[in-house]
Amino acid sequence: MKLVEENKKFANDEEYFLYEESSELKHELINGNLYEMSGSSIYHNKLERRIANLIERLLKQNELEVLTEGFKVRTPDNNFFYPDVIVCTNNLKRYFTNEPVLLVEVLSESTRKFDLTDKFIQYQKIPTLQYYLCVEPEQQVIIFYFKTESGEWMTETFTKDESIINLPALGISFSVKDVYKNA
Repeated sequence: MKLVEENKKFANDEEYFLYEESSELKHELINGNLYEMSGSSIYHNKLERRIANLIERLLKQNELEVLTEGFKVRTPDNNFFYPDVIVCTNNLKRYFTNEPVLLVEVLSESTRKFDLTDKFIQYQKIPTLQYYLCVEPEQQVIIFYFKTESGEWMTETFTKDESIINLPALGISFSVKDVYKNA
């Protein structure tokens, strides 16, 4: 992630959205700072699409939406991020949701540390969020964060084909192989 402008002042959210619409590049807005989003590798792109399709197929006629990287999530601190995959209630705003249940990030060299630390800290503040998946694009590793009934965040790491990732709040589960097959 590349800092583009510190302390960028937008009069309101709509001004930020208009800025994004007119820009050739996407920018996350974090604590008033604009960060340019980098392009993605073929591995990243394929995994993102495969995960979104897999989850959408498993959800069937559920009341949830599956959205991809072009849509934003707003945190309670009024920061805006572009997760790779979002599963959220269908109570959507035009440019964002603030009610995700699952967020997925396909990691990259330039974002790995940020996605696993600072971004996760921001995501944990979203009351509706139950799951956060961080997926390595060039090796078979899925880091799964989940909120317990007591509200504590736990983590598991999956590497084996037969390992099952359970998402009971969504009523679905899938294997690591389902994510990485033909990758």
